[in-house]
Amino acid sequence: MSHLQIAFLILLLAKTAADFWLERKNRAYALAKADEFEANGFATAPKLGDGLYANYRKTVNYTVEKTDFGMVETAWDALWSAALVLFLYAPLCAFAGTLLGADAVAVGSWAQVWREGVALAAISVALSLTSIPFDLYSTFRIEEKYGFNKSTAKLWITDQVKSVALGFVIGVPLVWALSAFYHALPRTWWIFAACAVFAFQLALIVVFPKWILPLFNKLSPLPEGELRERLEALATRAGFVAEKIEVIDGSKRSGHSNAFFTGFGKWRRIVIYDTLIAQLSPAEIEAVLAHEIGHSRRGHVAKGLVFAAVACFVVFGLVGWTLGRPEFFEAFGFEFRDGFMFVPALLLLGKIFPLFGFWLSPLTNRLSRRHEYEADAFAKEITGTPEPLISALEKLHTENLANLTPHPLYSAFHYSHPTLFERAAALRGDAKPTGR
Repeated sequence: MSHLQIAFLILLLAKTAADFWLERKNRAYALAKADEFEANGFATAPKLGDGLYANYRKTVNYTVEKTDFGMVETAWDALWSAALVLFLYAPLCAFAGTLLGADAVAVGSWAQVWREGVALAAISVALSLTSIPFDLYSTFRIEEKYGFNKSTAKLWITDQVKSVALGFVIGVPLVWALSAFYHALPRTWWIFAACAVFAFQLALIVVFPKWILPLFNKLSPLPEGELRERLEALATRAGFVAEKIEVIDGSKRSGHSNAFFTGFGKWRRIVIYDTLIAQLSPAEIEAVLAHEIGHSRRGHVAKGLVFAAVACFVVFGLVGWTLGRPEFFEAFGFEFRDGFMFVPALLLLGKIFPLFGFWLSPLTNRLSRRHEYEADAFAKEITGTPEPLISALEKLHTENLANLTPHPLYSAFHYSHPTLFERAAALRGDAKPTGR
């Protein structure tokens, strides 16, 4: 076994061990808090809405069951990642190259570039099939048990087929373009590739609600009435221009609810789940939307785009650096050759990068939580009171069976949002917002 393979295994084991430890700590913490709260009739629990603790034990059971299942999935992901990187990627890429006639085309030719795109898409789709059993169990056992799943087997299968087809339609041309840069501009290709991917991300923000989302869900204009009047007045007060306010039929798949805006500039759209409309009052939905608008007005969207651009250049810079080192590929069993190394590089680094990213997640989550506090403050300012947003958050946590008491360390690694208790305290001025 090579030194690089050993290093990969050490990183993988470290991440997996940390994941298990955090999950077990979070599980035990949720159970301990439940016992503490219930032992004294919730006297020591933060005082919020009357209905918040009505299904508290159900919330904890949901957390525990998802955690137990998540640990099984984590173990499988670790084993599967090790098998792919150490034993399967090299022969799969060699087989794909043979199947597509890689040896029969000239290096850097359009035929080779196209075949690289097809090879990566086909390998990625084939390997993703291993996640199907986990998705099925999560959807039709856990989510079904707790009343969230509304999807049918037919709809689930249709979604999978559409996702695979969409992956080919989008993925193959994108990889084809990146591979073309790689072969045409050996030294500077990564700069153009990073620019192309960032431009693609920007285009996708506009394209997604117009043409991709309707493939899976029906979107319809928000009907006339009090809610529409409130949201339009809010957008006017906030100086937020939106092309449309639409309702999405999320209830056909899940009982979970959400609201978001997508796009930028004049192409922005406000999208509200029909489940959210059923669960909240117009004043509460207005507060939720004010929070979402706050992300735009406080510059979080622009900062996110800058971060995405920097990430593109860092990632492709590392890919470019790797492609100039044959020993990297040979250490993982590949026979280095000028053709078809772009696909192995993406496959390998796609498994290696997350092993480093995991340890950076507390930093990125801390920044995200700061943004959430700022968006909450904007919602409080624009609506004139914190109570509708607090009430909305209480209802959403209750309806979604969200864990109210995550372990602080687990929250640092896995929560991009502050807890309900932290947000309510900050909104009411009872506590200074923290990044935790």
